[in-house]
Parts: sequence; structure tokens; C-alpha cells
Amino acid sequence: MTEPCPSCGQLDQVQHVPAVYQGGHSFYRGQGPTVAIPAGDGVVYTSSQVSGVSVTAVARALDPFPPPRRNGGLLAAVIALALVGSCFLLLPFSAADAPPPGGPGAKVLGFAVLALPAVGVYVAAGVLIWLYVRKLRAHRKQRRGVPAAQQVWEQGWFCHRCGGVYFADAGRLLTPAHFRQLVARAGGYDA
Repeated sequence: MTEPCPSCGQLDQVQHVPAVYQGGHSFYRGQGPTVAIPAGDGVVYTSSQVSGVSVTAVARALDPFPPPRRNGGLLAAVIALALVGSCFLLLPFSAADAPPPGGPGAKVLGFAVLALPAVGVYVAAGVLIWLYVRKLRAHRKQRRGVPAAQQVWEQGWFCHRCGGVYFADAGRLLTPAHFRQLVARAGGYDA
């Protein structure tokens, strides 16, 4: 058992934080609307499956884990920039057939000027790769801190009457946001 809530002094609406978090997740699955589609001489009826997770605001406020990593956009941008850079790199080679007036110096300068857009695009792709690696390292650091954060998170108690979280030995009520900040600090992913 735990200590009563430090704010209201009651114990009847107090619940362990992991229980509040798990209880705030509802999984649903069902049938979508039926749609009639004409097919030849007849009609075909079809419907879709609908499924998902509903999360209460309290459960979302007590979530101990760092936000999920989403870097697919960076990777797609790098691929697109590499393709565009390759197209720009074709410009100097397409101009190699006709020698420019002015001799070999003008030819080298022409190649350099025509290759400049490709170099710029490749530099931009390099910057995006650098950002991706930084995010990947930050995500690994966050994941290493999850066990320590979870240990602190599991010691919390939530009072439904007051809407706050407390530790049994601390004696003061915290807002869910402050509690989540303490959990993140314990895991090392508060920044």
C-alpha cells in the first residue's frame, strides 16, 4: 500500500502510475462503412477494417517514454537530392562533345561552372546525412536511458481526485508535466 495523497489526504482515488498509463489505452477494432461498387451487371459490396488505439489525456501526460523517432523524411530527402545532383552532374558531360572556344582552360572552367549545381546539391545531401546521424545518436542515447527513467516512473502514484502525481516518500503533489520532466531527467533525455 502507499501513503495517501499529500494534497487531499485521501487514498480512495489513488492509483499506481503504470496502472493509470495502461488503463488509459483502449484498443479498438471494427468494420468500416459498406460501399456499393458497380461491377459489370451486378454490384459488389465492400467494407474496410478499422483498428487503432485510443489514449486518454492522463495516460498521454504520464507517458514515460521519449517520443518515437521519425527520420524517414530526412532519408527520402537525401535520396531525392542525390538523384537531382546526379542529373546536374550530367550537364558537364553533355557539353563535352563540343569544344568551347578559348582552348583547354575554358573547357576546365566550363566543366567547373556546370558542375557547381551538382556540388551544391551534394553538400546539401551531406548536411542532411549529418542531421540524420545526429538524430540517430540522440535516439540511441534516449533508449539507453529508458530503464533508469522507467524505474523512477514506476515509483509514482496518481491521485485522480487532485490530478497530480506524487512519490510515497516525497510528500508533495506534482503536476503530470513536472513528473514527466523528472522521469525524462532520470533517463537523460530531458533536453
